[in-house]
Amino acid sequence: MEVRVLSCPNCGAPISQSVRVCESCDHEYMISSFSSLSKISRPDLNKYTSAYTNALKNDPDDPSLNTSLGICFLSLGLHEKALANFEKAIGSDPENSSGHYMAAICLLNGKSAFLCEKKRVDKAIEYVNAALTIEELGTYHLFMAYLKYDYYKRKFLRTEPDYRYHLDLARSIGYTSEDEADLFNILKVSAPTFD
Repeated sequence: MEVRVLSCPNCGAPISQSVRVCESCDHEYMISSFSSLSKISRPDLNKYTSAYTNALKNDPDDPSLNTSLGICFLSLGLHEKALANFEKAIGSDPENSSGHYMAAICLLNGKSAFLCEKKRVDKAIEYVNAALTIEELGTYHLFMAYLKYDYYKRKFLRTEPDYRYHLDLARSIGYTSEDEADLFNILKVSAPTFD
């Protein structure tokens, strides 16, 4: 694996892509999850976005850079731009479950599933199913339960398995309250009270 030396988006110090934390400023170089964003201020997020965009000029198919840039765009509410980056990351690394999961989140465009077109919700379900095929995480099942509850259950439409199946799996596999908060914060919706 080639190790390239890049600049830290936070402080500008040289950093190799093989490490996750800058030795100069102790900030994560590659944003890999929504919880990583909590440590980055809004003005600093623009620095990260610029750094990833510039790095992608040299390697446009890099899945880590595309995922990191996608997370930045998603947090800025730029869902279509984020989706393009996640799809590019999936194209380069189809076994990355988080890329599929985050692409599904983008498809809702910051709206509740109930307000989205059925084809977008169904495409989101496809992405979450792909993520679950790769890695079975409680958070993925929680998101699937939300999609099936908020769109299908609330519109009195049938789907198999239904939201209860995924909610039970999410609870049995487990997820943290931070995972749940991150999911519904990035979706920009309140966590439902599943009935």
